[in-house]
Amino acid sequence: MTTRKDRNVRRLVSSVEASLHPDKYYEFDLDQKGFPVFSDKNIAFVNGLVNNDSNYTWIDQDTIHEKYVDASNGDACAIREAVYFTNKMNSTHLAAVTVKGSQDELMAKMNAELKRLCEIEEDKGEVELTGGTLITAAYLVNRYANNNELSSSLLGKDPESRANLVASIARATTNMTYKLLPDEDPSDLKCNRSNFSFATKFCHHGCRNLSRREVNDSYIYDTDNFCIYDTVVGTMLPYFADAYIDYGNNESEWLNEWCKKYNDTPLSRYGNRYAWIRATINKLVATPDEGDKNADAQVARGYLGYLDLYSHIVDGINEWRKQENQTVGSNNGSAPDIGFHEVDLMIWYFFKGSRLDEAKETMKKIVLSMAFD
Repeated sequence: MTTRKDRNVRRLVSSVEASLHPDKYYEFDLDQKGFPVFSDKNIAFVNGLVNNDSNYTWIDQDTIHEKYVDASNGDACAIREAVYFTNKMNSTHLAAVTVKGSQDELMAKMNAELKRLCEIEEDKGEVELTGGTLITAAYLVNRYANNNELSSSLLGKDPESRANLVASIARATTNMTYKLLPDEDPSDLKCNRSNFSFATKFCHHGCRNLSRREVNDSYIYDTDNFCIYDTVVGTMLPYFADAYIDYGNNESEWLNEWCKKYNDTPLSRYGNRYAWIRATINKLVATPDEGDKNADAQVARGYLGYLDLYSHIVDGINEWRKQENQTVGSNNGSAPDIGFHEVDLMIWYFFKGSRLDEAKETMKKIVLSMAFD
């Protein structure tokens, strides 16, 4: 049986070739499975690609920064805009709710909640919110307008508090519907939603923008408290967890215990650890059952588990960066640590589109070619 140390899935195989052939400088540094490593070159490469991608540059980043900062400090109209821009920039497709017999009443109340604290000036180009975007904005305005609670929560370091914030935003459409239609039987509302991906992205971008500062004409982000979940990152995390989470001679033990904590189904039922990790992630991000009285707590626990896994992956990547820099790098091995943002951007940008399907096939081949602990 091979071990992860024998497989050495973190080994950089293209760095020498890239340095010897300048025409290949703009190719990604890859490990021997064809997946990107988290080298300084790759990180700079992805940043350059994103900064020149029209999907990201359609709105001025300073404008986005101002929206998140003002929203976090309780400006009702900025909260509304931050919800809209988060949803549009990240294509999270906030789901609406359909309430039989009360749909018009619900949406009217949502709009009234927004207009109570924020004057909408559509003649000045402000977008009319609809569906799940409207409901989420109404919830956040109701809870965070005219106070600094959102700012404090975004910058706080306690993992459980972070998880509770993500859960409250993820469950916004459901809980706001219950709040505005108190006389309806919850079982008749059929509004059970958990916009998990949106909530992680809203918190991630809000936190980073709150801590942004300018140094030598560049921006530094001092706080990176929230990792993002989406289907691309969630699909690839098992590979990077297996590659980078190391604990000495018991390098597999932490991952095994993490899966057991959040997944009652044993490894033997899945056949390989990639599938086990992926299934555990799926359980963590799943929408609670309709009528579950502990739904908010369940979503918070899900994000707490996801955050724990992602944090260990980032720690392992930073350890690899130090070791790799000592081997082939410079600056006496003093590679700077990276955070959730750099890891997320690398995984998402590299694997989006057809590359994700190719990566899934590669992981299937890895599973077939070697035994798992």
